[in-house]
Amino acid sequence: MHSFGFFEIILSFILVLTPIVFIHELGHFWVARKTGVIVDVFSIGFGKEIFGWNDRHGTRWRFAWIPLGGYVKMRGDENAASGASDEAKKTPNSFAGASLLSRIAIVAAGPIANFILAFILFVGLYMGAGKLFVPPIIDEVLPESAAERAGLQANDLVLKINQNRVSDFNDFRVFIFESPDKPIDILIDRSGMIIDVTAVPDSIYLEKLDIYAGQLGIRSRTGEFRRLGISEAIIESAQECWSITVGMVRGISRLISGNAQMGEIGGPVRIAQFSRDAALQGVTSLVFFIALISINLGLVNLLPIPALDGGHLAFFIIEAIIGKPLPIAWQNILMRGGIAVLLSLMLFVTIYDIIRGVFN
Repeated sequence: MHSFGFFEIILSFILVLTPIVFIHELGHFWVARKTGVIVDVFSIGFGKEIFGWNDRHGTRWRFAWIPLGGYVKMRGDENAASGASDEAKKTPNSFAGASLLSRIAIVAAGPIANFILAFILFVGLYMGAGKLFVPPIIDEVLPESAAERAGLQANDLVLKINQNRVSDFNDFRVFIFESPDKPIDILIDRSGMIIDVTAVPDSIYLEKLDIYAGQLGIRSRTGEFRRLGISEAIIESAQECWSITVGMVRGISRLISGNAQMGEIGGPVRIAQFSRDAALQGVTSLVFFIALISINLGLVNLLPIPALDGGHLAFFIIEAIIGKPLPIAWQNILMRGGIAVLLSLMLFVTIYDIIRGVFN
């Protein structure tokens, strides 16, 4: 496929991000409508409007110049981050005037919509393109490898790794990948005998990802690639979404604890680069990547950071506990602080992505 360089990256980024943001905001929008809250603006992108229209309910649907997200602005909000005014509760059909349960449902609907999108995409992939099943059986142990040092052998059936059940070789591979130079506990079945093995994967540097990854030194058996029926696709899709979510939670915990590698940190520039790579590999890879980013967006938005959906939910939980909302002035100060932190973080990761792209 011919490469168009910078424009190809931008187009791929928009192709990936736009449907994810649309579905996220559509979740907020749909539940708001169902609970009687009026949505004044539904925007894909930020900044100056490129084009838009008003629907029969008075909502302004708009596309803006900066394709780094989007928002819905509801009746009574002062800004796109749902910062409320003192008069908002008195405004008919406003977000602030809605019941606590309605507000919780509206805010939670965005991240939930992202998980639903990923689930549907995986179901479609497994029914249309198929899924590769690789049994968690070691086919070969490479000489002088970490696996050989740990005493692993060919034909060992991997049952658990770090107390987590393993049903597919890819589950095993993910844990190894995340554990360079870190001991891992592997429960195996060797000809009917259950054995507990401790292995320390070697650390290898992956230049493209700019991280050190674990390598055990084993090969898997040949897998079976097959298309799934609707019921099996639903089950496998749910398991895939859960597995990806758990992996992302582990990644976020590494960031919070300070144990993450710099290569694990990425912003819009890196997402754009990966979007281009996924698009060049074909429709299947692109759809899988969209599902992956959708889960990521849904999960990150649930973090209890003011200005994110999780920050709003945290305010509502406090309201439910103390019996009244935090003062509007406090909420707006926290919201502005959250926006400042997020913008600073985005600026940092964007500069870091650019530097990494220039020197790698």
